[in-house]
Amino acid sequence: METYLIVRLHGLIQHLLSREDYERLLKGRPFRELPEYSHIENENSLEEVLAKVDDVLIKRLNFLMGLQSRYSSFITAFGDRLELENIKVKLRQLYGRRSEAGIYTQYVHFTPLDKLMEVDSEEELWTSLQNTPYHTAASTEEILKESLEFKEAYLDSCYYAYIKSVLPKNERKRLGRLLDLEGLIVSAYWMLVFNEDRTKELIEEKLRGFKPNFIKVEELNPRNICSLLKFNWSFAENLVKRGEISKLMKKLRSIHLRLVREEAKRACLSSLFLYYYLLLIKCERDNLHRIVLGRAMGVKREKIRQT
Repeated sequence: METYLIVRLHGLIQHLLSREDYERLLKGRPFRELPEYSHIENENSLEEVLAKVDDVLIKRLNFLMGLQSRYSSFITAFGDRLELENIKVKLRQLYGRRSEAGIYTQYVHFTPLDKLMEVDSEEELWTSLQNTPYHTAASTEEILKESLEFKEAYLDSCYYAYIKSVLPKNERKRLGRLLDLEGLIVSAYWMLVFNEDRTKELIEEKLRGFKPNFIKVEELNPRNICSLLKFNWSFAENLVKRGEISKLMKKLRSIHLRLVREEAKRACLSSLFLYYYLLLIKCERDNLHRIVLGRAMGVKREKIRQT
C-alpha cells in the first residue's frame, strides 16, 4: 500500500497550481478557471473563499489518510498543524487580537471545533488541551503565567515533538533530519522574537520539541541554523537588523523546501516524497490565503508576491 500511495502522489502532484496560475489570480482572474478550485464563486464572501480553499487541502489530506498505510499516523500529524492554527486563532482572540487571518479552518482531530470556538477563558483552553499532543511539556498553571508569544512558541514546540514521535520506523533518520530542520527554522523565529539566550534556556526546559533528534548542532542559535541550511549569515543578519524577520523566515522555508525536493527526487518512492507533497499542498493553501487576503485588502501585487 505504501508504494501505491507514493505512486499516486506522483500523479497528484501534477494537479498543483503553477507559478502562472498564481499570476493569473494576482491579476484578478476568477478561481473558477482552476479545476481544483472551480467551486469558488465571485459572489462568495471572504470567509467562504478561504474556507473553500481550505476544503481542497483537507480533501487531499483525507484522501491520503484513507489509504491505510504505515504512513497514516505521519499524514495525520502533518494535517494536525491546521488544528494547531485554530488553537492559535482562539488564543489570540482571548488576548483581544483579531485579524482577517483569524478565521477557523474546518479541520478537526483532537479538538472539536465547536467546543474550541465556545471556550471563553485561557484556563479553559489549556485545560481542554491537556489530553492532546499540543500541551505536554508544562503544567497549565505554568503556561498561564507566560506571555502570548511564549504560549505560541510552546504550542509549536509540542507539535514538533509530536510529529517526530510518529515518523515511519524504517525511514526515521532521513525524514527526521528534514523535520528537524523545519522545526529549527521555527525555533530561529522565536529566538529572534525573544532574547536569544532566554530562548535557549527555554528549549532546555519547556520548548524541548525544538531540540533536533537527528541533526547534531553545536549550539542552537540563528547563525548555526542558517549554516545548516547553507544560508549566508551576513545577509540574514542584515534582514534581522532591518526588522525583516518574516522575509528571512520565507527565505529559510524556501531553502528547506528545495532541500526536501532534492531528497525526494533521490528517493522518489519513499516517505520523503510524501513529505514533499504534503509541504507543497500546505504551501499552495497558504499562498492562496495570502492572495485572497491581499486582494481583499487592496494590497499591490508586488507586495503580495513578497509575502
